[in-house]
Amino acid sequence: MSNHRATVCLTFDFDAISIWIGPFGATSPSMISRGEFGAIGVERILKLLAQRGVRATFFVTGHTAETYPESLRAIVAAGHEVGHHGYLHENPCALGSREREEQVLLRGLEALDKVAGVRPVGYRSPAWDNSPHTIE
Repeated sequence: MSNHRATVCLTFDFDAISIWIGPFGATSPSMISRGEFGAIGVERILKLLAQRGVRATFFVTGHTAETYPESLRAIVAAGHEVGHHGYLHENPCALGSREREEQVLLRGLEALDKVAGVRPVGYRSPAWDNSPHTIE
């Protein structure tokens, strides 16, 4: 048996239905239901991570925190890091102004804090993109 250890960084985006009702503007139950599996997926991922003794980072939208509060609390209780992932999975470039982007960022932070008492320092843009204002 080898004594070698590997270091990996595992991150997960917990978007759930926010991606469908946010940037995709979905209203049909079939589209929205695609995001419903997110809560089940988180349960399975948490179980696997616990079995392996691995910690990870979960990037969570504010809407997801409010919609699936028990899932977010389970992530925190298991000792995983929570990162900010917008409020409703908004693309920062599509928000139109520095002020609107700040509103979305603050709304997401407030939801994460209210639901699970976390104030993330990490942020992953929901659209893998940053506006000219995101970094500031």
